[in-house]
Amino acid sequence: MLISAQVMGWVGVILYLYLMFSFRKMAKRNEFAFLHIILAFIYAMWIPLPLAFNKLLDSEFIQVGNIFGLVYLVMILITMTLQAGHISYIVKQEVNSINENFSNYLMATLSAPFESFANILRCIWALFIGISFVTSDEILMASLMFFYSLLIIYYVMLMLNTCLVKGVRVFSKFKPNFVFTNLETFIFFIILICYMSFTS
Repeated sequence: MLISAQVMGWVGVILYLYLMFSFRKMAKRNEFAFLHIILAFIYAMWIPLPLAFNKLLDSEFIQVGNIFGLVYLVMILITMTLQAGHISYIVKQEVNSINENFSNYLMATLSAPFESFANILRCIWALFIGISFVTSDEILMASLMFFYSLLIIYYVMLMLNTCLVKGVRVFSKFKPNFVFTNLETFIFFIILICYMSFTS
């Protein structure tokens, strides 16, 4: 179980690095649908991680937290796949044949606040992982996970800014930043995969 999760985890990391270095080329070719499919595949590779951490950390906290982790991974997998289909369809059609407002509506439905809510679940997952590390006296890993759990503030603000009909000035200051989100997500999973690889 752990070896399989490690191999799949590192496959996901390698694919993520590939996307980082080839993003500009894909963007020039308008291959955003393909990019989203690769992202979906990456998250599919990381689905075993919560199950692997059940083996690594003998704690009731990790068992509860991993439920949030699994739901998060499945949600991101679903939204990336749906976004890929939507983008592919839009790109292949003539520009004037599809109403731009309808296209934006679909993209907003498939991304925000769906992705923001999923990331909130990831922050809750990080909190439970952190508590589990505290009970195992692994303070460094606990501190890293507690730091990631604080990002829940950012994602809650993004979700509220999207959902509230009457905007709140404080919430409007929080803007989606796909570079930040992808980078912090990548580092989060690197930490988990490195821990699993070097301590199991």
